[in-house]
Amino acid sequence: MSSELQSVDFQDFKKDLFLAEEEKYVFWEIDGAHFQKPLTPLFASYMVPALSAGTLEAFEKLKLPMKQFHAKIANGYFYQTVPMHDDPEARVNEHKAAMQHVFPRATEILDEYVEKTILPFYSKLDEYKKVELSLEEAKKVALELYEMYRKIWSIHFEVVMPRLSLGVALEEVYGALLQTENTTEVYDLLLGVMNKSLETDRELWKLSLHVKGSSVLSKVFEDMDVEQLHAALQDVEEGRAFLAALDTFLEEYGYRTAVSHEFAEETWVENPYHALKVIKNYLEKDFDFEAEFQEVIEKREKKVEETLARMPEGELKETFKALHAMALNVWGLDEDHHFYIDAMLPAKARPVILNIGQTLASHSIIEQKEDVVFLYLDDLVELLQNPTAATALIEERKEEHRKNEAITPPPFFGPPPEGPVDPIVERVFGTKMADLDEETKKFSGYSGSQGTHTGTVKVVSDQSEFDKVKKGDILVCKTTTPPWTVLFNLAGAIVTDVGGILSHAATVAREYEVPCVIGTKIATATLKDGDVVTVDGTKGEVIIREQN
Repeated sequence: MSSELQSVDFQDFKKDLFLAEEEKYVFWEIDGAHFQKPLTPLFASYMVPALSAGTLEAFEKLKLPMKQFHAKIANGYFYQTVPMHDDPEARVNEHKAAMQHVFPRATEILDEYVEKTILPFYSKLDEYKKVELSLEEAKKVALELYEMYRKIWSIHFEVVMPRLSLGVALEEVYGALLQTENTTEVYDLLLGVMNKSLETDRELWKLSLHVKGSSVLSKVFEDMDVEQLHAALQDVEEGRAFLAALDTFLEEYGYRTAVSHEFAEETWVENPYHALKVIKNYLEKDFDFEAEFQEVIEKREKKVEETLARMPEGELKETFKALHAMALNVWGLDEDHHFYIDAMLPAKARPVILNIGQTLASHSIIEQKEDVVFLYLDDLVELLQNPTAATALIEERKEEHRKNEAITPPPFFGPPPEGPVDPIVERVFGTKMADLDEETKKFSGYSGSQGTHTGTVKVVSDQSEFDKVKKGDILVCKTTTPPWTVLFNLAGAIVTDVGGILSHAATVAREYEVPCVIGTKIATATLKDGDVVTVDGTKGEVIIREQN
């Protein structure tokens, strides 16, 4: 445990964390694409400073026109403002120059960080969760995690932003060559790139094939509710062998939750129920991952060939071909970085946080180890240094959190900025306003993935509701993260509240060739389970046919 990490200044910790009224004169927008629910105090204590500091460091390194994503919380919800450099145009030119050296190495950069920094730290966390921690040791571990959160989130943006910039550059050249404003269709030329999310889905599919290949396992899965599956599988020899294979899968791919950004959520590796539920759903659909993935690759290659044939010869076309080749090489980074950072960092940290909570509970500071997430980090450090009962504080925080969960937070504070939106912000977060037409029963968003499908709505808020989605249903949700991809080969179409053309939902929907409308702002508030809608992913429209 590092001893040099004791110099964190907590004097203004909460001031730096909370969005004050006097700060709302600038534009702060809620980040519903990544944080759909109010954060618990301890997770906010790690995530908010890490994102602010991480973007500040990474954006300077990459010479981006944005200074940082400056984050704060209001009523537990995550808001951010994006201050720009004084001369954005000059910074754009600096950024483009810097990216010439980064684009070809982007995948290699992530691989190096994973091997040399990220996985070694996770190995340390695996050790910390096993040992009984003294008060002093718990404090050191909490502070070491705080420092590494900031470091790893700097890595996160150092890796992610070049991929986004490469996409924007590819759009610009594509539009110039084909004289079109519909430049986002270029992303169809980047489908069929393997990544950690697709890899996870493939392994789950293989486990479902394992079940289909056994009459014994098939009967257990058919006869038992998902809650009873694990116990029933333990009762038969083939079931025990299957559970051993499932454990191997979970140790590799199970460091995830549907929420991703939180310490309070149970991970797949903790409870195989979540994976078993997905496998049971897979058995209901005739799905061949390898065949469908190969079909996506072949369609992409054909479309690339047709697109190149439409482009005039010359230097600009050669530039496009070079950019496209680099983009294919790095396109999996969006899901890969999420696997190793967004999902795995809190999942690996969670048992360590609970171990620190056990230390507090053992000293009668809190009642249950799980209560630790309702302490802010400065509270936690103070209690570890000066132990005293915090049960009343915990109850107060729990009640505050419950109230936060019940509110509908404002989408923004302050006046929206004038002028064009940064293209990266637009592509990831989406900035379109809601537009429900009561007469035509139609609302719109961004065209995330082309195609049309009419089906029954299933509104899903978290992984506990994944089993609601059956073959052909319309998945309606606030947003998706990689653990949600297991639903993409079941859903007939996808509609989200938030996100842009390069958000997770849109990117993965294109991979699975599922119609998708994203960034509607109002889908989950407008639609209910059982409604029948038509999703037109090509036009970015949702038409309500029947409402309960």
